[in-house]
Amino acid sequence: MGRRAHISDADLVAAAGRACARLGLGRTTIDAIAKEAGVPVGSVYHRVASRSALLAEVWIAAAQGFGAKFLEQLAEAKSLEAAAEVALVTPRFTRGDHAGGVVLLAHRRDDFLEGAPAPLRTRAGELSSDLQKGITEAARRLLPGEKRGREKLGIALVGVPYGAVRVFLPQATPPAELDVVILAAARAALAA
Repeated sequence: MGRRAHISDADLVAAAGRACARLGLGRTTIDAIAKEAGVPVGSVYHRVASRSALLAEVWIAAAQGFGAKFLEQLAEAKSLEAAAEVALVTPRFTRGDHAGGVVLLAHRRDDFLEGAPAPLRTRAGELSSDLQKGITEAARRLLPGEKRGREKLGIALVGVPYGAVRVFLPQATPPAELDVVILAAARAALAA
């Protein structure tokens, strides 16, 4: 009978995400992750194939958490006003999961995927593709006949909140007062 695990896979990925947010990607070592998780270094090595694989899992977990909220709200949007509200997913996600926000918005995706096993790189690509497909479908539904509808939605729902939230990361969490600014800018982008 084997020993009981010191930490679950999900908790280890979360600890690695917190370490990345606090230290930056380059300084996030297996030792730092073990310290953040409160487990022996051997427990980390026992649970993951490599640092690269674990960092890819960190990006995937953050992208899944964000993407699920973003795509659900976007699919439910029946008007441009409701679509503009989707721009608030970014600051709200970042306030609720600061480490996930830092991973997604203060770093490049490819830095987390460098050296990762092919199945993890494929999964990360699928998550990015799902987001693009969701925006494309919403543009067809909400901006029918508009030639650049996808780009307009992308600017309003991704570009505007990214730019606003990124000012605060990684050191701080975007304040709730920022939501009014993001929403006004998203509305303006959709109305243009």
